[in-house]
Amino acid sequence: MSRRPALALALLLASGLGACAHGNAVNDSALTILHTNDLHGHIEPWTGWGELDGKRIGGLDRIATAVADVRREVGAEKVLLLDGGDTIGDTMIAVETEGRAVVEAMNAIGYDAMVIGNHEPDFGPEALARRIGEARFPVLAANLYRKGGGHFATPYVLRTINGVRIGVIGLAYPNTALTTASKNVAGLEFRDAIDTARELVPQLRREGAQLVVVLSHFGLSAEQHLAREVPGIDVIVGGHSHNRMVEAERVGETLIVQAGAHGSDLGRLDLTIENGRVTGHRRHLILIDNDLLQPDPRVADVVHAALAPHRERLDETVGAAGGTVARAQTLAGQEPGPRDEPSPADMLFADIVRRETGVDAALLPGVGYGVAIPPGSIAAAGLRNLIPHDSKVVTMTLTGAQVREILEQSLENTYTKDPRVKVGGLVQVSGLTFAYRRDAKRGERLREVRIGDEPLDPGRRYRVATNTLLAQGGHRYRTFTEGQDRRELGSQYELVKSAIGRAGTLVAPAEPRVRRTSSAAR
Repeated sequence: MSRRPALALALLLASGLGACAHGNAVNDSALTILHTNDLHGHIEPWTGWGELDGKRIGGLDRIATAVADVRREVGAEKVLLLDGGDTIGDTMIAVETEGRAVVEAMNAIGYDAMVIGNHEPDFGPEALARRIGEARFPVLAANLYRKGGGHFATPYVLRTINGVRIGVIGLAYPNTALTTASKNVAGLEFRDAIDTARELVPQLRREGAQLVVVLSHFGLSAEQHLAREVPGIDVIVGGHSHNRMVEAERVGETLIVQAGAHGSDLGRLDLTIENGRVTGHRRHLILIDNDLLQPDPRVADVVHAALAPHRERLDETVGAAGGTVARAQTLAGQEPGPRDEPSPADMLFADIVRRETGVDAALLPGVGYGVAIPPGSIAAAGLRNLIPHDSKVVTMTLTGAQVREILEQSLENTYTKDPRVKVGGLVQVSGLTFAYRRDAKRGERLREVRIGDEPLDPGRRYRVATNTLLAQGGHRYRTFTEGQDRRELGSQYELVKSAIGRAGTLVAPAEPRVRRTSSAAR
């Protein structure tokens, strides 16, 4: 072989479009799925930490460039661009515009569809309906209904791409009502996703779909369960658990993919389709590294226009960080896993809440969105990205027995083997320490609990602080609703912001508060 053909072949293989599972190069029956998920309102680049330390990552203008590169490479008519939800909220600019800034940028990029994630309703049903109306692409959720009425959003779409008839079903997170304030989902009903898929997959086949794609916001373990329970799904483009999946996972005949979070990556799945069947695939995860991707000028203009009226508030200096202040497990790897690590940012916020309210202990939800605050000046937008919701601080009196029930519920939320039950992650605490055994039976995982320097007394009454989500029973914490002498205070964000402004240089706590003991025979 001459040097020039050999070089051409090497470039083809490096592009991710070389030999597929059956040895065929990309041809007229090829389809490329590009996908994002869990953007959480991050329309601008951010500073990486952990495995991405030292890099500038993300930004919808850079994602637009990566999308355009692939469209030019394979032909725009062969590309399907999807988003797996939790997209329009959870940053300061998203809050200021109720998600409009994100939708406008997605319109400019040319998305083909997205699914409603559990944080899409955070501005309320009517605001979400307005965003759906503004989107120039279908916003899908086949299992989301208005109570007493029909579908809240489009259940599915059928598209013909490169001669292949494709059905895309949207499945929203069934436990959404447990992850947002009750007012945000008033009048909405989230139905069982597996039952919905079992009904719609054969229906789409009858309507001519040769390829069935489920656009899901379940989390990887639940998406694996969906693939096992519902035959006939070719691809699940997922979200919710923030997995940076370098490889597509195969469960039976179904391929499952995710692409990190906060715009960290653009997922690419190249499919070879013969006689209406997927006969080969190639996977590539494209890191949105700002050193390697220039901003798309048109999308950059859209992002700038959205930010400009709010720039002074976004850039307000609210304090200083002596080191990185990170939320744990905001990005996950190839495999599903529990969200059970101590979170420096949330321990810091819990410390502030406890000190400012004078309670015995503070307990905040274990969540996984928001990029880290880098060392140096803290901008209001950087803090708000970690406390995006309008949660208030709530204090109450609980018995030691009730505190124990809450901690056991946190461990059940984190370690249950039923993906339909799993919600949130390990509760983050201040003024309280505990040890547990993850593999023990439900209700028997706790080994030791201390409040302050003393063992938890089941009969003693303690003053406890949390936020409105948990106080209302969110994340299945029904015991919080039984608290006595309840007092609703101001905004958690404003309380933390004020305390940081008085603190000088901020350092996230590092001392252990939760300890996992070795398993023992049951």
